[in-house]
Amino acid sequence: MTHDFSVEACISLQELPSYDFIFSLAQKACSVLAKEPESYRPLDCVGQRGSLLELYNAENRCLPVVIIPDIHARPDFIANILECTIVLSRKKLTVRQALDQKLIDVICVGDAVHTELYSSRWKLIASEFEEGVCTGHFMQQEMILNLSTLCALMSLKIAYPENFHFLKGNHENILNCSYGGDFAFFKFADEGEMVKKFIQEYYDEQLLIELSKYENLLPLAAYGKNYVVSHAEPAAAYTREQLIDARFDEEVVAGLIWTRNGQVKKSTAESMLKELLGKVSAKKALYFTGHRPVKENYALRQNGKLVQIHNPRRQNIVFVQPDKTFDFEKDIINTKIKSIEQKGDKKDE
Repeated sequence: MTHDFSVEACISLQELPSYDFIFSLAQKACSVLAKEPESYRPLDCVGQRGSLLELYNAENRCLPVVIIPDIHARPDFIANILECTIVLSRKKLTVRQALDQKLIDVICVGDAVHTELYSSRWKLIASEFEEGVCTGHFMQQEMILNLSTLCALMSLKIAYPENFHFLKGNHENILNCSYGGDFAFFKFADEGEMVKKFIQEYYDEQLLIELSKYENLLPLAAYGKNYVVSHAEPAAAYTREQLIDARFDEEVVAGLIWTRNGQVKKSTAESMLKELLGKVSAKKALYFTGHRPVKENYALRQNGKLVQIHNPRRQNIVFVQPDKTFDFEKDIINTKIKSIEQKGDKKDE
């Protein structure tokens, strides 16, 4: 059977994907991640792809970047991002068109799964699990969104291997384990364990292992000419070598994906900007993270050098251009509003 692995097919899923569909996508995404060019993903101490993306390097790779905060099972967010218009060299392009032409990088800060907007549904799912039903109606509705989002992100990585990047967040823990820098996840209910059991029962253990392999191949941090990105506020001022070899130090992994507001007492972001970009470039650079929700479009920490951008009730993206001072009013774009405006314009025409 021939599958349609396009991002559109993934976003529009109305039912749970077949085993072959998601397993094949995961295998393809793993293959891409395991073979990323060393020019922007340097090898770690054992000769495998390290955990750092260097998107500004000696080969003069220097593109504008779209930074995407936590997605949390919102396939509509992905659709709106791809339709959103940005301006490059005075020319208007959608994010999708810019990716097609390799004119931008896209970096997602992590957290593909576990919806945050339907807390009441998690309570209903918990009731299903209390009755011993791991694949009940409400859980299936949740998993359609989870797997639609996950499949769309893997599809984008396959379609744009050098320009679309997804960093590991604390929710990228399909095994719901508590080792290697990961911790079992529990927020509205026992979401981490529920998702794990669903996949084991509805699909099988082998798919769980393949998805875990995909998660463990994801990078943990990225930087360009005037930015650094990780899922969470860095708990310490990590060196380039520590970031590349992060998988061999669980404290580094946890420090990049689990940090709480108020946990960091030193200016770790500024130190890392200097470490990765140099003292001169660091003066005009910013460190972007998701993880902890903000009430408006952004929140500033660490003397304004660290920018948190995850508002779960908005669909914002951040647009950073290499030779332009970041404008907090214009360069944070609500893709949901833009999408509505674009559809309205088309209708008027």
